[in-house]
Amino acid sequence: MVHHHFRRYSLYLSCHSINHSPYITMKRTALLLSALAGVLSFAQNSPLIIQNYSAYDAVGRLRTGTPGVPGPYMYAAPNFPYGTYTVPAGAMTQYNSFSTSGTASLPITTWYVTDPVNPANSGTYPYNHPFIASVMNPSNIWGGFHFWLTDPSLGTDTYQLGNPVVYSGFTASGTGNFSSADWFTITTPSGPTTYLQIF
Repeated sequence: MVHHHFRRYSLYLSCHSINHSPYITMKRTALLLSALAGVLSFAQNSPLIIQNYSAYDAVGRLRTGTPGVPGPYMYAAPNFPYGTYTVPAGAMTQYNSFSTSGTASLPITTWYVTDPVNPANSGTYPYNHPFIASVMNPSNIWGGFHFWLTDPSLGTDTYQLGNPVVYSGFTASGTGNFSSADWFTITTPSGPTTYLQIF
C-alpha cells in the first residue's frame, strides 16, 4: 500500500509546474519529519529506575528488546561482586541509557548482545562501546527483568516483569508468597520513565 501511495505521489509531482516546488518541498519535509519521529519514538529514550524496597536480593536477567519486531536484544552481565545481575535488598539504581549504564550506582559494565537477524553482531560489549550507542540505543527499549527472591524459610518468589510488547510472557505486576513487584512507565513533560519496584 505504501508503494502505491508513492507511485501516485510521483505522478502527482510530474503534472505540476515548477512554481509549486515550495509546496512540494514542504510536503517532503513533513513526511521526512514524520518518519524521523517514528524512529525516535522507537529508540531507547526512557530511563529505568529500579527500587528494591524488600529485604531480599533480586537476582536474575535484566533484558532489553525490540518491541514487536525481530531484532537484536541484550542481557545485563553480572554486576560486581555478584555472579548474576543482582539488585541488592534495599538498593535503588537508575539507568539513563544502555550506553551510560556503567556509570549507575549499580553499574552494568557489560552487555551480552544476541542478534538473530545479523548474528555477526552477537557478542559481549562494554557498555560504552560504539555499537551500544549507535545500534542498541536507537533500536531497543527496556524489556523486562526475570528475577527471583529467596527466603531461607519461605522459599523462592519468581517474577517475569516487563513490557509484554517486547516479551509476551512478561507481566506488569506480580505477587509472591512474601513479596510483590510492579513494572510501569510514567510519562511527564520531560518524557517517559520506566520503574521496577520490588516490595
